[in-house]
Amino acid sequence: MRSFRKILTPETRLGSWVRLWIPMFMLAIFDVLAAWQDNRYQVFAVDLVIPIILCVLIASITSLIFIKTYRREPLTGFIGASIATLLFSGDFESRVSSVSSILKAFNPIHQLYSWESVVYAIIFATLCVFLSLWIGRKVNNFWIHKNWSIPNFLGGVTVTIGVIFALQALPVIFSIGSEWQQFSYIPPALPNTAHVTSDKGKPDIYYIVLDRYASQSVLQNQFGYDNSKFISFLHDQGFSVDPNAHQNYPYTTMSIASTMNANYLTDIVQRFGGSSNQTIDPFHQAIRNGAVIQQLKSLGYTYDELGSWYEASNFSPLADKLFQPDEQLTIFGETLTVNTFTRNALTSSIFWRFLQHGLSFGNTDVLTYNTINEVSATQYKLSTLHTLATQASGGRFIFAHILVPHDPYYFNADGSLNPNGGNDNVGEQIKQKYVNQVEYINSQITSVITDINTASKGNAVVIVQSDEGPYPNFLNDNDSDGTAVDEELASGSMLDWSNLDLQMKYGNLAAYKVPAATPEAIQNGGDNVNIFRVVLNSYFNDTLQYLPHCYYGYKNGREESFNFTNINQQLTGSTNPACAPDSNFSKKF
Repeated sequence: MRSFRKILTPETRLGSWVRLWIPMFMLAIFDVLAAWQDNRYQVFAVDLVIPIILCVLIASITSLIFIKTYRREPLTGFIGASIATLLFSGDFESRVSSVSSILKAFNPIHQLYSWESVVYAIIFATLCVFLSLWIGRKVNNFWIHKNWSIPNFLGGVTVTIGVIFALQALPVIFSIGSEWQQFSYIPPALPNTAHVTSDKGKPDIYYIVLDRYASQSVLQNQFGYDNSKFISFLHDQGFSVDPNAHQNYPYTTMSIASTMNANYLTDIVQRFGGSSNQTIDPFHQAIRNGAVIQQLKSLGYTYDELGSWYEASNFSPLADKLFQPDEQLTIFGETLTVNTFTRNALTSSIFWRFLQHGLSFGNTDVLTYNTINEVSATQYKLSTLHTLATQASGGRFIFAHILVPHDPYYFNADGSLNPNGGNDNVGEQIKQKYVNQVEYINSQITSVITDINTASKGNAVVIVQSDEGPYPNFLNDNDSDGTAVDEELASGSMLDWSNLDLQMKYGNLAAYKVPAATPEAIQNGGDNVNIFRVVLNSYFNDTLQYLPHCYYGYKNGREESFNFTNINQQLTGSTNPACAPDSNFSKKF
């Protein structure tokens, strides 16, 4: 023990490094821990890994820069390293932007835009280092002049940093410990399944989610838009369409989760409804590991996912092919899908400008990051759907999550780009922007469905469905800055919503082509939570019971993720005695 303490004394090289590096690491990680804790209801525990690695790099580089100064003039090195760490560990991009206009005047090659920010970063970093050393030396000289004890002061500062770090870290550790089962949730398999392929074969199954696509009645009544041309096309192609359909849950994660598990979210509510810390991670996990995916794969299906940047569809461990060009980090040939929290940490760090251009060694990509804008992402998914539709048909389950007509409203009806695509009335009325995107995606899905029917000779199962309707606080023109949306998501009660707003939020597109299904099956099971029960019963001799039509909202806002309340009365004007009051069915379906 004595020898170990001797090694860590300030006079030794290792001791100098550790005594400087540890406080620097704790300073660097403050922002990450605070941001994760602020967003804990919608982040994964794994989202901390890459940001913490970035913090280690920042702390290590800073300590290397100041290690000699720290050994020679401890206080100077410590203050300099502390200032540099705090400057570099946070939102570095915004700090560089604030001085870029000044630095740009001194950059004679400013037309080489791809290198501008790198030049700014180097200049900014150099200025920070010299400023830190100057401040540290002034303080150091003052301290010596007063004949105070520098080692005691440094020890006290280190302890203070450690205490503050512990106060910041302990809530994160507690949250991860208490929510761990939510992060690792796996949904149960469907009950009463025969797992037998019928003589109808194994048709391709397409599940296409058009995010925030409103129902036909909502488009007509609240937008003044007649969608009958698209609906008539669907009917002509063999689809059943409910003009007054409602999804069972209000938002993307729980809505797609209920569809992907052909069930209400009873298991999640029963397991986590009493948790003091509630996240939406079980819903993400229920999509990534959906019971429907599990069963179809057990029947010999392959699973292709065309996801989005959003965690609900950006990754699935069950996917045979993941068509996801967005937010992909490749390290020595291994590609990882990056979640929103990690992406924000990467793009705001000092390393981002270097990461954008990638790092390679010979023909090997050591470190690359791929990201595309939402326009390109939408075009990529539609193009990929066309490609998949023309391939050999049979035995494929294809899930495509397309963020249209979801805002931003980039697309005009003819597919050209809207320069004023924001969630506002700039350029044209926001409702017209939304309708423009509805018309655009109608034209694209019309072409996709035509390709699917041609390649499969009309035998493919095609589910075209939205996960939710648009946000009424924006589109009913009573929340131009998003304040009411933020308040509702945090703590508002859907029991207080007007009928007009509820219809807009819950009224969804529900179009189903299941060639082997009977009209009775479609009538009883043609909704978000039941449609895959129709498919499994019709093609694989399953005997799944069709669930009652129940609708659930939040009574205390989305941060209480598992506390639903029945809104059948508010939404439809009548109650359904078969529906539980809180999505917590006592009966297993």
